[in-house]
Parts: sequence; structure tokens; C-alpha cells
Amino acid sequence: MAFRVADFEGLPWQAGAHPLEKKKVCAPGLTLLEFAPGFADPNWCGRSHVLFVLAGALNVEFRDRTLELRAGNSIQIDSGTEHRVSVSGDTTVRLFVISDAEVWAA
Repeated sequence: MAFRVADFEGLPWQAGAHPLEKKKVCAPGLTLLEFAPGFADPNWCGRSHVLFVLAGALNVEFRDRTLELRAGNSIQIDSGTEHRVSVSGDTTVRLFVISDAEVWAA
């Protein structure tokens, strides 16, 4: 039996691609993200993800609708489904992300 512990607590925060973003990358595809109020990703993403919101409220925008996820909510986004995220409200958002989720489902 093999396993790997994701020790996010022991990792330092790194700057993200956006000035209001920081992250902890534990392993390829396993990330803890934090978005400050005002964060809005201008870029569309087509990768697969599982998002689990730990704190705050996150807007997940698709081409035809926008969903608001709050702490305790999760969403699975399939590869090829264009999406982008933004902070909903004035509270910092913290979320756990599994990217390229199909790899983890196998």
C-alpha cells in the first residue's frame, strides 16, 4: 500500500500569478489557494478541477452562468469546460484545489 501526506501546514505561501493570489503547492495538482477581496481572474481556464471552498465565498463563472460557492461547498469541473473565478464579497477566500481531476479519479 502506498500513500502520500499533503502537509500544507509546513509549506510557505508563494505569490500567485495575480497580485491578490497566494498559494501552497504540495504536489503536482494539489494546491491550497487564497484570494484576497477584489480578486477576479481575467483568464478562462479549460483544465479539470475539483474545488473545495474552506473559507469565504467564491464565484465560479462559466460561459453561460455563474455559481457562488461558500465555505463547505465543492464543485467538480470537467476538462474542456471553460471557467474562471472571482471573490464574492469582502472576505478572503481559501480553497483546496485538485487540478486535472481525471488523473485522481482513476
